[in-house]
Amino acid sequence: MATSSRRRIWLPIVIVLAFVFWYRHAHSSSGPSPFNVVDFQIKDYQSKEEADSQDRAGSFQDRQRPYRIGLDYQAEIEDIKNRPAFQQQQLSYDELQDRIQQFIQWDRPYTDHWPAWHDYDNADYDPNRWEAMDREYGYYVNNTVQELQHHGIGPEPYLPYPKYNSESWRKKWHGEYVPCQGPRGETYGEGDSYDFVVRGYRSSSENFPAETVGSAKVLHLDRDTCFDKQSRYAPYGLDDHSHKSKHVKWDTIPWGGLQEACFEKNEKRFAPETRKPTLLRPSKHMKQSADPLDEDHRRRKSGTDGKQYQSRTAILIRTWEGYDYKENDIQAIRALVTETSLLTGGEYQVFLFVNIKQREANIYEDETVYKDLLKRTVPKELRDIAILWTEQVLEDWYPHVGDWQVYWMQFMPLQWFSKQHPEFDYIWNWETDARYIGNHYHFLEQIAKFSKQMPRKHLWERNGRFFFPGSWENDYDAFLADTDEQILNASALGLIDEPVWGPKPYAPFQYPLGPLPPTSAEEDNFQWGVGEEADLITLQPIWDPAETDWSYRNHIWNFIPEVRPHFSPENGNDDGFDHPGFPTIPRRTFINTVVRFSKKMLHVMHLENLQGRAMQAEMWPATVALQHGLKAVYAPHPIWSDRQWPAWYAEAVFNADDGIPAQWGQQLDSPYNHDREANFGGWSWYYRSVFPHVLYRRWLGWKAKDWGWDADQAKQNEADMKSALAVGLGRGADETDDFRMCLPGILLHPVKNVYEGADGG
Repeated sequence: MATSSRRRIWLPIVIVLAFVFWYRHAHSSSGPSPFNVVDFQIKDYQSKEEADSQDRAGSFQDRQRPYRIGLDYQAEIEDIKNRPAFQQQQLSYDELQDRIQQFIQWDRPYTDHWPAWHDYDNADYDPNRWEAMDREYGYYVNNTVQELQHHGIGPEPYLPYPKYNSESWRKKWHGEYVPCQGPRGETYGEGDSYDFVVRGYRSSSENFPAETVGSAKVLHLDRDTCFDKQSRYAPYGLDDHSHKSKHVKWDTIPWGGLQEACFEKNEKRFAPETRKPTLLRPSKHMKQSADPLDEDHRRRKSGTDGKQYQSRTAILIRTWEGYDYKENDIQAIRALVTETSLLTGGEYQVFLFVNIKQREANIYEDETVYKDLLKRTVPKELRDIAILWTEQVLEDWYPHVGDWQVYWMQFMPLQWFSKQHPEFDYIWNWETDARYIGNHYHFLEQIAKFSKQMPRKHLWERNGRFFFPGSWENDYDAFLADTDEQILNASALGLIDEPVWGPKPYAPFQYPLGPLPPTSAEEDNFQWGVGEEADLITLQPIWDPAETDWSYRNHIWNFIPEVRPHFSPENGNDDGFDHPGFPTIPRRTFINTVVRFSKKMLHVMHLENLQGRAMQAEMWPATVALQHGLKAVYAPHPIWSDRQWPAWYAEAVFNADDGIPAQWGQQLDSPYNHDREANFGGWSWYYRSVFPHVLYRRWLGWKAKDWGWDADQAKQNEADMKSALAVGLGRGADETDDFRMCLPGILLHPVKNVYEGADGG
């Protein structure tokens, strides 16, 4: 969706590119193609060690078909190119633009709106067109508890965990898994303890709407189990009076103590240097811990018996002084602690990471001040998992940066936490307004496994592209083949830089701390990086903002000495800040701050901040990873939409490339530009979307207002659907109990103000 002048400029290039593609296709040899991608079927995914849940609970994996998201080494890429999913993509840029122009001719309404409707009457794109697409009501009518019960399907304990202590498990891991105690005093695995975990309905997802973006199949996420509000949250306090469990005085539950006791029981599974109590009191002291660049190898190294130590992961739930904790917030936190920590023997540990806005508060040295603020800002139940911090510690640690506002320096406090708590190999940054309908451990582990098996070759380029399964017949092999084809052809024609291969320092004096490639890119058969843990995992694409109109692309601190943004009441974002030297600085960014870091990643970010260098929050981690040669992966988790997007149009909008192959989202037609970003408004995972809020409220059986110019008509359509009685029309719980929605594992964000009386819009 570029201007006509730019189309004329690129037309000859596109013709040349098409010729090159035809020539390579026609003259390919019968031997292995240089485009082969590695087979990264998750190892032992079907083995008892990795896949089975506890016998008594049953597992979804024994019903799940294996799915290969790469090719065998001997397979030829030409086989992939002959698939319909690959061949249907061969539409020229001009043909695509013509199709878009026809599609965006529609009867625009005359109402107040942003972006303004009629600003696009004569434009070659329209970020509002999606609002006129048909709404997707399949979330509300195709999976209800009533329908499942009619087919004899009831909820069962849902435990997607390894088969701990099995023979195969013992061969791989040090120590023994020891079951832990839950909030009711029950020991998991004994008696009726599994009555108090999340329960799921085993149900085919055939009638449920397909993902718009990403794929559960690719990540081996379970789509054949769904959860209603009772099966998901009853163990964690939802409708306590109706749950068969004994009443729990939740405000007396020591979640921190339960996690510590669980870890202590299982400490021999973890490296010796991690076996120490977790200290919650913050400190300004910068500890001189062991070099994390070597720790991953040392901690996980095998002894003479070939066994490994289990890594430890912290989950930091970001919150702040003044946050209003709703009951559903706390229920979600209880679920997160139980599913990731208590049921795994301490593989994860959950913290409430609280930003105290009083910068001068002496919480680091005055225990009375600390306890007073803890009491005033954190609910009693969560106090022994809370860690308080202020922006002042960031200024003390990184004085040369010149700015320490958490809005811009979102991950500085994670660097501080990592240095204070070197026992954790990985840290997830989590948000209070994120919800996962499903088991948290299952989601986080599958994301990590996928990322670990991704090869480094073309990784930075692949990271920038959305996978739309409807555009590819859910054929991820074909998608990867096309992606790699575009990367190599565009590079050969000089349309893009050579694919990233190793570190990309911004200046000769910057010493990269990541590994150097073991061979040339041409000699590597998508093998380097396979089996290597990711240093950075994101849940949205990682892309180069330099040629886009993304608002924060030039928010760069001190890469050029003394050049940085300056914020004022008159110009709070320092809009227009730029410098002639910025185009030479390699950078990448991503949207959303729910991400996983390795300790190595945070250490290198820490070292850069010590030198005074920084960038806008979401641009900082990916840029450091790029410049230092660390492994960063975008995990294409499934995302749904509240509208029925034509797959081709979604591909054209969100993977727009301005006619330059392999530049997905990285040119002047980027979907991340200010007005074009409105296209994300109906996604289940995007910070500007309303759909997560609406879907979650209806899943809870509460009122929710549809958003959009056709909201009144949407409400009437919904009222006409018999099975939608419980999804936002305010009927009583008893009257509509059987019509509860049952949703598969869906990650939602943002979900704010989660209480029944809130405005559902």
